[in-house]
Amino acid sequence: MRILIVLAFGLSLFAAAPAMAQDGDAARRLVLARQYLELTQGPNLTKTVQSYFEEAFAKSDTPAEQRDWLTEHMASAFQIAIQATLSDLIDDVAEIYTLEELEALITFFDTPLGQSVSTKSFDLGVRTQAVMTPHLTAAITQLGEKYCARFGCSATEGAQAGKPAD
Repeated sequence: MRILIVLAFGLSLFAAAPAMAQDGDAARRLVLARQYLELTQGPNLTKTVQSYFEEAFAKSDTPAEQRDWLTEHMASAFQIAIQATLSDLIDDVAEIYTLEELEALITFFDTPLGQSVSTKSFDLGVRTQAVMTPHLTAAITQLGEKYCARFGCSATEGAQAGKPAD
């Protein structure tokens, strides 16, 4: 009887070992996910955001004092939003990437070349958004028109309410 108990206990430990290893792997991935996000979004992001808003507001007719105020406060607000977003993304990054992938990403982004790529990725994201906005606006407008043609509303009503007119 003791042999069966010892054998059962040994089998339960054997079965639990992979689960414990996976939990350890998940915890390690969370640590690495945070490190990856800090490397790719942290060091140069403040300067990049600041210069982005400086350039954006420089093109406006707004008085210099207002431009300076807007630049400072928009950059600050944007930075707060980015930090909150990155905190919310840690679990997602840990889920998407394997331990080996996170280690490789960190190794790369911890280099000067990796930091350069990180900065340029942000710039590309801003340009992508600017290029995509008119296309997305046109697509949403067409969708609203199709919706109203199908469900009998004006395009404005369909776009605003998302439901047919009574």
